Amino acid sequence: MLATPERQKPSVEPGAPTILVVDDSRINLKGVSRMLEGHFNVLTAESGPVALGIAAAHPRPDLILLDVMMPEMDGYEVIQRLRANPVTRDIPVIFVTARVNDEDEQHGLSLGAADYITKPLRAAILLARVKSHLKLKQAQDELRTQNETLESRVMERTETLGAILDSADQLIAMITPDGALMAINRIGAEFFGSTPARLSGQNLFDLLPPEFGIRLADQIAEVLATGHSSEIDAANRGRIFHVTVYPVPGNPPRVVVYANDVTDKVAAEIELRREREQLAQSLAHQRELNRKLEDAQNQLLQSEKMASLGQLAAGVAHELNNPIGFVRSNVTTLEGYLQGIFEILRAYDDKAAAALPAPDAAELAALKKQKDFDFVHEDIFQLLSESKDGLTRVQDIVQNLKDFSRVGGAGWGWADLHACIDSTLNIIWNEIKYKCTVVKNYDPALPQVYCIASQLNQVFMNLLVNAAHAIPEKGEIVITTEHDATGTVRIHVSDNGVGIPEENFAHLFEPFFTTKPIGKGTGLGLSIAYGIIGKHHGTIDVASTVGKGTTFTVTLPVENTDDAAAAADDAAN
Repeated sequence: MLATPERQKPSVEPGAPTILVVDDSRINLKGVSRMLEGHFNVLTAESGPVALGIAAAHPRPDLILLDVMMPEMDGYEVIQRLRANPVTRDIPVIFVTARVNDEDEQHGLSLGAADYITKPLRAAILLARVKSHLKLKQAQDELRTQNETLESRVMERTETLGAILDSADQLIAMITPDGALMAINRIGAEFFGSTPARLSGQNLFDLLPPEFGIRLADQIAEVLATGHSSEIDAANRGRIFHVTVYPVPGNPPRVVVYANDVTDKVAAEIELRREREQLAQSLAHQRELNRKLEDAQNQLLQSEKMASLGQLAAGVAHELNNPIGFVRSNVTTLEGYLQGIFEILRAYDDKAAAALPAPDAAELAALKKQKDFDFVHEDIFQLLSESKDGLTRVQDIVQNLKDFSRVGGAGWGWADLHACIDSTLNIIWNEIKYKCTVVKNYDPALPQVYCIASQLNQVFMNLLVNAAHAIPEKGEIVITTEHDATGTVRIHVSDNGVGIPEENFAHLFEPFFTTKPIGKGTGLGLSIAYGIIGKHHGTIDVASTVGKGTTFTVTLPVENTDDAAAAADDAAN
């Protein structure tokens, strides 16, 4: 017997990330490994303890795909131990499981999982999720390195500042508005014949001549009132001092006092203040980067979920088209067959009435009456007509699913916004039909818009569902479209629901802000809608009155140039 040659594993580029796959099933390990081979270096483990050992070894994996249900140690305990170990706590973990209830997913995410993928796995989705989280990990690692560098610079600057203060040849002190010394340098303490430790807490105004103390107090009051530094010249002990007072940001209010008998040295202290301000700006910039990274991560997860739902809807629609088509064809053919059969029966009936003996004819007539022949003849074609109407409705629903998902046409193109709104309404109709009526005030001359239709469908869905949720019992949603000569279209979605309090306006488009009860909303819908409209170079505005209702207005340009669209795609990616 000839030996079966081993399967050659696809080559991996040098430096490719390493993925650790953990599952107690060798079949599952082999299947997942094949999905990842050619893209990543793949390590496998058949149990939690083995996985912990591999994760802690050097070089450590870049990401872990972790099964939840394992006999010796389940996935939840494995991730808890990973997060408890400083060596492995920053490795992203994606749970891979056949368990699909919300409680399991919420529990896994609360333990520190980056994502939650349900079986059976699809290679395209798995690779997309893994690549996305690897990108996020790379960004987090770079940000962590930047923060460490920044902290090191802060410590270095602090040490440098202390050294400068002690080596400075002028008096430097930090005081409160009432003159209490919080800190003073060695030269300043020596000027008063003391040490920094002994002077701490004493009142600087009491240590100075009365006239000098009053002028300094007035100067400090001015600095705190204006927020700007101030300079004065004062004489003390036969010497002329150039005194500069700087406000110190923070609470409680403080000032720094520089007293120097050499005017040209003040420039060095001003430079020191400028660097301190630059450092604060750098810290603020880093915090903003952290916030944007977190927002991008959550919006990416939400977008991936919406893309998966769109693919599912399109797949279902595609699979339904064929059976709907042949059922409709068969019904039409059956209708033709029955028409022919009934024509033959009428001919037989006519011939039989003349040819049969009276008793046989009477018996035949009685049988027709017993079986409701005339009613059946009429009703059977009515049933066939209703069946064809039902099939037409099903075909319309399937087409709406395809139009809403727009799979295969997810890029920029010309779209009919009325068709987008109608397909979206058909998709969500079961959710809103019992709560409200929908009034359409469509602009008959509304031009097509150059856009990504599937993304605008998501915006319309969020606005319409939110409008329905704002209506307590029974209400009305009004959709109005219009355009103007400037090449702009507007879509108004109005409801007569509870309205939005004015204090919530500033937060409506912030990620995770929601007024819905826990578990009823993520707070990402309007944030994602805002980002999509911004990508289309449009705006989204809101007007609301508590107790009367809310109107969201989407404004879009009719044309987006190819360059603008490409730039928007690049910015989104």
